[in-house]
Amino acid sequence: MPIHHVTAARIWTGDASAPWAKCMSIENGLINSLDHKPPQSKHTLNLDDAWILPGLIDSHLHLLMGGLSLGRLDLAGARSREEFEKLIDARATQLAPDRWLESFGWNENNWGGAKPDSTWLRSAGDRPAIAWRCDQHSAVINQHACAILGLNADTKSPAGGTIVRDSSGAPTGLLLEQAAWKLLVPHIPQPSRAMKKQACADACAYLLSVGVTSVGAMEYLDDIEHILAPACSESALRVRVRATVLDRERPLPFARADAIHGNDFLRVIGFKSFADGTLGSSTAAMIDDYSDVAGSGTLMEHALEGTLADWMREVLAAGYSPSVHAIGDRALGEVLRAAVAADHARRVRFEHAQTVHPDTLAQYQGRIISMQPFHKATDAPLAATRLGSHRQNRVFQFREFLRSDARLAFGSDWPIVTADPLEGMRVAITGVALDGKIHGAKQNLTPEEAIAAYTTGAADCLGDSRLMGRLSPGSFADFVALDRNPFACNWMDEAPQVVMTVVGGVVQYDARAQVVLR
Repeated sequence: MPIHHVTAARIWTGDASAPWAKCMSIENGLINSLDHKPPQSKHTLNLDDAWILPGLIDSHLHLLMGGLSLGRLDLAGARSREEFEKLIDARATQLAPDRWLESFGWNENNWGGAKPDSTWLRSAGDRPAIAWRCDQHSAVINQHACAILGLNADTKSPAGGTIVRDSSGAPTGLLLEQAAWKLLVPHIPQPSRAMKKQACADACAYLLSVGVTSVGAMEYLDDIEHILAPACSESALRVRVRATVLDRERPLPFARADAIHGNDFLRVIGFKSFADGTLGSSTAAMIDDYSDVAGSGTLMEHALEGTLADWMREVLAAGYSPSVHAIGDRALGEVLRAAVAADHARRVRFEHAQTVHPDTLAQYQGRIISMQPFHKATDAPLAATRLGSHRQNRVFQFREFLRSDARLAFGSDWPIVTADPLEGMRVAITGVALDGKIHGAKQNLTPEEAIAAYTTGAADCLGDSRLMGRLSPGSFADFVALDRNPFACNWMDEAPQVVMTVVGGVVQYDARAQVVLR
C-alpha cells in the first residue's frame, strides 16, 4: 500500500536550506510537501518513535556479485590455516563431484600474514577449487585448477598481473590481478541467468534491510542487458540502480549502453577503468616501494598504456561518466593528471582513493571522490607495515578531502566488505578498525558529514542530486527510519539500527514485521 503522509517529529531532509521537518506528504512516489500537517488516513505512516533520513545510497558496489556471494563459501571468519581448510572441507562434502568449489573473503592478516598456496585447498578433493582474497584482486587455486589453466614454470605472467612462484619457479597457485582475471576467470563456470536473476532479488532484499535505496552498481553490460533491464521492466528492481559498465575492450560498447531504456530504477551512467590493484594484495601502484614486500605495485590498463586521458575523453564524448579505480598514490597521480587534461566538467569519479600524496590534495577541489569507509576497517591496520610510518597517515583521508572541497561520496564495494552503510558510518565517525584500534583519528568525520556522504554526496556522484539523497519537494520519496538519533548516539557502542526502508513511497522493509516486502 502506498504511503501518502508521514508524521514524524524528526526528519532530516539533507537540504541545507531546510534541514529538519516534522512531517511530509507523498504523491506519485515523490515528496510533495514538508511540514504541512496531513490529514489522518489509512495511508498515513506514523513514525514518531524513529529518526528519518533520506534513503541511503551506496555509490559503489557490485550488485550481482554481491547477490551471488550470499550463497557462496565465505572465508572471512578463518583465523588460521586450520580453520581455512576446515571450511573448504565442509563445503566440499556438500558439492556434487563435478562442481567447482568457489570461495572468497580470506585475509592473510587474520592469521599472521602467510599467503595461502594450492596446498591449502587439498581438502577440496578431485575438483577445481578457487579461493578469492577479500579484495577480489588475488586468488589461490588448487592443483586441479592449475592443470586446467595449463600453469607451469614456463607460463608467463600477463601484463598487470603476477603468477606467484616458489623458489624453483613453479607456480604456487596464487594469482595476482590480471593473472587471476585473464588466466583464471575465463575457465570458471558462469552462473546461469536464472541464478543471476535470483541473485539480483537477493541483493535487493539484503540492501533494503540495511537502509540502502539506491546504488551505483559496477556491472558487465551483458548482465545489465539480460538481468537488470528485464528486472526493471518487470518492476522487480526494488532499489534504484545507476550502472557503470565494466566492459573495457575496444571499441567501447556505447551503442549497446545507449539502447538500454530504463526508468527511475535503472540507468546506465558510466564506464570504468582500473589504474592499479589493492593495498591488501600489495598491487596498488605506489610512488615508493612497499615497506614489507618487494616492489611498488603495478599500474594497469589505460594507466599502464598511457591512454587514460584519451579513454576519459572518449567516455565523456559519448555522454557517460568515467570511473577509475585508483588506490595507490602513484595511480591516483596518474588519474589526476589525466582528469586535469580531459575532464574540465569534473565528471570523472576517483574510485577508492585510499592513499593520497599530501602535495596533490588541493588539486582534488571540485572532483568526485568515491570512497568506501569500511575498507578503512580492513586496510588501515596494514598501513604501518605495508607503507611504513612515514606514509601510514596518508590513507583514508576523509577529512583532508573535505578540506580540499572535494565532492566526497561513500559506498561499500560490496561484496568485498559489508554493504551496511551504518557500519561504514561507524568507521568514518570513530576510526575503529577490525583490530579494535582507532586509526587515523584526525580523519574522523562528524555524524552529519558521514551521513551526507551516503546521501547528498553519493547522489551527486551518481549524477542524480535533484532526485536522490534528500527529502524535498520533487525528490524521490525514498527514506530510512532509524531507531535512534544518528547525530547524537554513541557510534562506538550503540550505532543506530534500521527500522523501516521506503522506496518511492512504498514500504520495502519493515524490521518490526521482520520481512522484506517484494
